[in-house]
Amino acid sequence: MGKGSRSSHVVTLVLSQALWVLPASAQTLPPNFINPNVPHDVPAGPTATVAQLAVFAWQEFIALNWVAMNPGTTGLRGRANALLNPNAGFLNVKPDGTGNFPLVVWQTYRHKNELFPADGNTASMFDSTAPTYKYATAPTAATGGPIPAFNLFNNLDETSQIGLDFMYANATSAIEPPSALPSGATPPAPTGVRVAFEAKVNRALFNYAINPSNPALALTNPSNNYQNLTTRIATTKTKLPTDGGSCTATTDPIIQLPCGSNTTAGDAGEGAIEIKSAWRKLDPTKDNISHFFTRKVLYYSGPPASQQFNNDVWGLVALHIIHKTTSFPNFVFATWEQVEDYDGPPTDPQYLAFQNLVIAKNGVLLSPLLPNIAVTRAHPIHSQVAATNTLVHNAFTAQNSATIWQYYQLVGVQGTPMNEPAANAPADVLSYFYLANIMVETNQTLQNFVGGAPTGVIAVPHVTNVYLKGSSQSPFIMGGCQGCHGFQGQDAGGDMSVLIARGARAPTALPDSIDSSAPKFPPPTK
Repeated sequence: MGKGSRSSHVVTLVLSQALWVLPASAQTLPPNFINPNVPHDVPAGPTATVAQLAVFAWQEFIALNWVAMNPGTTGLRGRANALLNPNAGFLNVKPDGTGNFPLVVWQTYRHKNELFPADGNTASMFDSTAPTYKYATAPTAATGGPIPAFNLFNNLDETSQIGLDFMYANATSAIEPPSALPSGATPPAPTGVRVAFEAKVNRALFNYAINPSNPALALTNPSNNYQNLTTRIATTKTKLPTDGGSCTATTDPIIQLPCGSNTTAGDAGEGAIEIKSAWRKLDPTKDNISHFFTRKVLYYSGPPASQQFNNDVWGLVALHIIHKTTSFPNFVFATWEQVEDYDGPPTDPQYLAFQNLVIAKNGVLLSPLLPNIAVTRAHPIHSQVAATNTLVHNAFTAQNSATIWQYYQLVGVQGTPMNEPAANAPADVLSYFYLANIMVETNQTLQNFVGGAPTGVIAVPHVTNVYLKGSSQSPFIMGGCQGCHGFQGQDAGGDMSVLIARGARAPTALPDSIDSSAPKFPPPTK
């Protein structure tokens, strides 16, 4: 794409749609595939096939899951210990006697609450020895056991799938759909182990927000309670038709996150990266714990405004990496699942279940947003992604047959936006368009998202949600991860970043509790 010319994006769209359904039999992995350097852009550029995007995604996964330099001793965050060879830094990582794997790079990124703390006082630099979290009401330490720490790097302060449903594993009984309940009855307490989530940002995105060169223009300026952010979001919304989805310089005071570039070395060339991870408590009687990356996490319990914080060792069950690059200014979206959390119908060894948002008032059921259904993958993994996974796992196990990373699979990847395909389109096209992670986007809406979102019990009509400067087909009605970030990120003025678009809500933010917080359904933006 170079500088984002119109003709290049037209070519991108045409070529990419043709290549999505081609086999990846000739694919090979590049030399030095396993290394600690985060790739800045897709080498093939905007005409990359899904297979090439998948290789790029796996290189991100490797670099970001490389053992990190210890912030506690170095004061540095988001840095790989590049002195370690591939075995010591990635393939051979193991937990210690307490179940903790070594800290890896993405875990030391800044948490969303560190970017947008409730008091508005964002740190003046990315680096620190430990994270600091600030909510509207400070939670207190849980009692009855060892005193928990409040400065762990994995802070699981979300417990719903973007406010639409709750996800559980090891369910001991079915979660009844509201339609099956007696009139006026409230849903029974769900059973099983609830999945919790966290979101983080890299150095490039954090530095863009705090604007070290001109703090007065920072989105997080503490003197005006995120007023700069609010103002820039409003301007960005009006400029989407001309400036949305771009890496080119503009004189408009819009939010335009930095793009990764293969021609720019170091931090300046990495581009904005966001991480979302999903975790759950493991059960040694039901889970093969040796197949999970585990870490002591921070999570919350109790009613809002009087919450307690807790610590425990949980397992990583899913990981999103989104990355803005010069070739893909609408971000490359890539997502992984732990392979044993879900292996497709009819088997479901982890007894997965989810509970859709129920609209209730004073404990009385009014109406379900959607009925609960069995957890099934709506669209199979793209054939080129599956072939890439095989190549990558073989490369891993050739060097270490017991490596933990063989138990994580890339579910899919999106780069170039497209418009909604026909229902009878090839399976690979549908898989690309509706990209979803079964542990993070489970219910009917999230697995089939396209250009809209539910409100109440009525679905919003499909609307344009992704803008790509230079494309004759922009704006798009895009689906899946990219479409959702377009709807709640770019269309909301945050340049495909939902964290940026919602950052001004930080002063009233509370963490979600694992046992009592209701879903926070986001209001529609159109």
